[in-house]
Parts: sequence; C-alpha cells; structure tokens
Amino acid sequence: MTVVKSNNVEEAIQAGDLLRTTARLHSELQLRNFACCDVQSSTQCHILTTLGREGDQTLAALTRTLNLDKAWLSRSTDDLVTQGLLEKTPHPSDRRCLLLHLTPAGQQAYHALDTQLNAQSSRVLARLPAGQQAAALELLERLNAALKAELNAEDGCPC
Repeated sequence: MTVVKSNNVEEAIQAGDLLRTTARLHSELQLRNFACCDVQSSTQCHILTTLGREGDQTLAALTRTLNLDKAWLSRSTDDLVTQGLLEKTPHPSDRRCLLLHLTPAGQQAYHALDTQLNAQSSRVLARLPAGQQAAALELLERLNAALKAELNAEDGCPC
C-alpha cells in the first residue's frame, strides 16, 4: 500500500514551525536588548516602544495591544510615572479614562531603545546575502499584512 502525503499539510506544518520559531527567536533577541533598557522590566520596555511607535493610548487600549493583564500593566505604568518616563492625563473625550503618554525623558528612552532594536534588525538582515535583503524586507511586509489580516478575520481564532 502506498501512502501519499499531502504537500499542503506538510507545508502548513513547516510554515507553522518556522513562524513560531522565528517569532520566538526574535522575541529572545528583543529581550536581550531590553536587558540594556534603563527601566526595571521588559514589560516597561514594551510599554515604551509601543507608546513611542503608536502614540498615546488608554490603559485599556494598551492592555489589548500588548495582550497583558490590566493590573500588571497598571503597576508597570505607575512605575514608569514614578521614573518620570510616562504621564497619565485625563482623556480629552472620556473623563473615566486616563491617557498614557511619554514624557520628554520617556521619548528619549524610547528613541535609545528603538535605535538598539533597529541596529539589531540591521545586523540580522546583513546576515542574508546582499541580493536577498530587499526581497526579505518585502516578504516581511507581506507577512506582516497577512498576520494583521488573520488577526482581524472573524474566523481567525477557532476557540
């Protein structure tokens, strides 16, 4: 009896393994950079980079963006306020919410960390053959768009 393996199933397994491994390795590299961040935790580095990239947010929005526990995130943002890197101000259109934004010192810390992360990305990209670097960037842009589409799809998560 001959067993025929489906290329689609094998490709899906390979793609899943590669995506998970790539995401894990990238996260591990970022955590190494976060160790050099001048704040107390990797969560605080995530807060700095998210607010630096995406702008001011409420605690609820930041909780969704970072997929973290609201109480944990609240303590982390309070620590950043104490360090002078973050301010909490009344939301202009919703008195029940506070808006989180980086102070000038927080902006400076974000830019320093962002520079480190970008340098790391450049080093990783430089490990690819020169002729493949532009194609890798284009593929990453397409993968980014595909991941966002999957997150926004109604059938994106079966559970």
